[in-house]
Amino acid sequence: MTAVACSARSLVRLSIAVSLAFATAAWAEPVTTILSAGHVDIFEAEYEELIPGQPELHLGVHNDAGDFEPGDVILEVKNAAYRSTTGLPGAITALLGPNAWVLPADLEEADALGVIEAGVAKAGTFPDASAVTFTLMSAGASNPGNFVLYSSANSIRFSATGGTVGTNIFSTTAGHIHYNWGFSVPGTYTFEMQASYTDPVAGLLQSPAETYTFQVVPEPSTWALAGAAMLGGMGLRRFRRPGACGEPPPNKSPRR
Repeated sequence: MTAVACSARSLVRLSIAVSLAFATAAWAEPVTTILSAGHVDIFEAEYEELIPGQPELHLGVHNDAGDFEPGDVILEVKNAAYRSTTGLPGAITALLGPNAWVLPADLEEADALGVIEAGVAKAGTFPDASAVTFTLMSAGASNPGNFVLYSSANSIRFSATGGTVGTNIFSTTAGHIHYNWGFSVPGTYTFEMQASYTDPVAGLLQSPAETYTFQVVPEPSTWALAGAAMLGGMGLRRFRRPGACGEPPPNKSPRR
């Protein structure tokens, strides 16, 4: 075989191996939507009555691109959100420390930083102006640090110290409102949330519990990259045969 033909075959085999590696990695990872900038209603309580007389409450995530199930979304908190907490009340700095990753409640500020501006919303046609209540049911046991959700007036709405929930409930009658979201250290945080509302006819409605995931200062998936490299190496070893591309075959003892 000529050197040119050998090189061409090697390139084809390498391309196949790498494609298989990335396809396997993509198949292994669940499909998620990553939201990292712009306005996002992280808690959107939606009133639905798909069957007359049987209203339901749904908790989701919404931005200009559409609606998402919370479990299908990763909310990225970029390093641009890192700031001093000087000037915040002691109850908040006690959770966040002197510096923290804070998503601002102001859209212009968030756009200037290129980070999420997070909202809480009532969507759908609610039959009256009664409040919707949001409940922080649990915080992930592996959460790397502390979390606090607070208003522009610095009133704490939610808080968690690691996996231990502190302030866990607030209600709002507003159709749309913005809060600051603070995280004390980088890493992956998970929270289980629920929304509730008292319908004037049907009574108490509760959404299913939903799990939210925040990735603070995201990094590439080490395991996915390592898996792709390993599979690529396996493919190369498999395709490289003794005697191929001009290599001499190994010496063999004569049969007797």
